Amino acid sequence: MDRVFAWDHHHSQVVYRIPGHQYEDGREDSALSPVWLPAEESDLPEGVMIDDLRKVSVKE
Repeated sequence: MDRVFAWDHHHSQVVYRIPGHQYEDGREDSALSPVWLPAEESDLPEGVMIDDLRKVSVKE
């Protein structure tokens, strides 16, 4: 599964989502309802920097 990374400017952290993934709690990641999960900068693919990421605001 391919992860899509972004920068959560609200919490100042890297986050990721897996489009189309169904989670055990019943949530499904979709374009209209993305499920952003925390990540580390070290999780980013080689050559990708934080400045390269799009900015998102993750709700709690």
